[in-house]
Amino acid sequence: PVVGITGSNGKTIVKEWLSSILQQQFSLVKSPRSYNSQIGVPLSVWQINENHTLGIFEAGISLPTEMQNLQNIIQPEIGVFTNIGSAHSEGFRSLKQKITEKLRLFRQSKTLIYCQDYDDLHEEIRLFLKAVNPTIKLIAWSKEQKGSIQIEIDKKKDFSLLKIYWNGEEFDIRVPFIDDASIENSIHCFFVSYEVLKSSPHNI
Repeated sequence: PVVGITGSNGKTIVKEWLSSILQQQFSLVKSPRSYNSQIGVPLSVWQINENHTLGIFEAGISLPTEMQNLQNIIQPEIGVFTNIGSAHSEGFRSLKQKITEKLRLFRQSKTLIYCQDYDDLHEEIRLFLKAVNPTIKLIAWSKEQKGSIQIEIDKKKDFSLLKIYWNGEEFDIRVPFIDDASIENSIHCFFVSYEVLKSSPHNI
């Protein structure tokens, strides 16, 4: 399988953390550093050989139409949309256009993981992505009690305790962070790791 990661922030961190989590279970290939551009993505994918069993690649864009090129190269089976914000917005007419263009990375993906609390992102996934890829599985998690995957966060002095309620199960996770960005990245890594490992011969 190939994991494709996009979003305004956190792409490289999520990629690196996932690599650390999964490197013992898979022969893994990933984007070097922050190679996520029109040149960086082809260079990243060129590393793949017949021995690799998992790919993790990030994709970033600064103009409309760029993501279509990257989708053709990465072809992710599992997608992660880390978050949406103002980074690299200069080349887009609106936030909605930027989201829609980024979502093109997942037009043929089987699964997409994202935080439902970003209202604009959630709306464009519902209106645009489901229209072009109606069978995609959406893992939409929320800290704000908005969907079916609920997450409770208990911040301590130098770590956080997460309770994840998903598919009738409860998962308890401790992460060594208390800042919101790192907690969000950790949650993305949990869901990606779960999805990748459940379809492999390795136990979670």
